[in-house]
Amino acid sequence: MNLFRSEEHARAWSGYKAEAADGLLTFAQILELFSGPLFRERLGGRYISSLPELRKALAADAQRITGGKAFWRR
Repeated sequence: MNLFRSEEHARAWSGYKAEAADGLLTFAQILELFSGPLFRERLGGRYISSLPELRKALAADAQRITGGKAFWRR
């Protein structure tokens, strides 16, 4: 993962590929994605047994945050 200051900064990067434009997320979007239940519950006593539900929640959050763009599909 590469982090950039802005979309303009990312597009000016020498390794930028136009077909990856749908992969650009704002800092707020990344923060939202990584603050979901999968990451909040890591120290909980039921983390391992809850992984299937937590992964489903992460997939739903990712779908919502990325708008279902092809770049982010599994």
